[in-house]
Amino acid sequence: MRLLAFIRIEEKETRICGLPIPNKPLAVLLALLQLSISVASFLQTHFLAHDIIIFDFGLMHRVLGTNECVANYLDGGYMRFAWTIEQSSALFVSLVSLICMKKPLWLLWPGLLMQSSYTLGLSVLTMATAPKILEALGGIIDFELALIFTVYSMGFVMNWLFTFVLWHYYWHRERKILAERGIFPPPEFI
Repeated sequence: MRLLAFIRIEEKETRICGLPIPNKPLAVLLALLQLSISVASFLQTHFLAHDIIIFDFGLMHRVLGTNECVANYLDGGYMRFAWTIEQSSALFVSLVSLICMKKPLWLLWPGLLMQSSYTLGLSVLTMATAPKILEALGGIIDFELALIFTVYSMGFVMNWLFTFVLWHYYWHRERKILAERGIFPPPEFI
């Protein structure tokens, strides 16, 4: 699978600018990074205008004119809090599975489910706010706007990359386990 022009994700490894990186350590690194972001979002208070879990360090405040984080406008931030607990728990279980155990493979399921949902949620948020973001980017772009848009974009891309890497690693492990059981031989890539 090719992502952007310089990232190729395969079941065993990911190539970034031609440099092969095994998916397991890459998934561990990205899971640790995402877990740190998720844990940091616990430190937020009800009155912050930033929403760390969605990489919003003022972008939504700037483009939507909100005074608090987007989650506070939706439900007071309670669902974000519940989501953060679930996301952190799923990432922790995935890290234990990635680092300590090759089997059982089903321990990756919570992480795969939560990460896929999270990435799709970021996509929906991006599509919903795209007109306002484009309007802001169509005007005068100062350093602050460029910085907060870059942080948001990097978080968005990092989460898609993590989702793809984690799924490809899962498929690779699943294929190996099934081959060990003699269910079907692993494919041969030419």
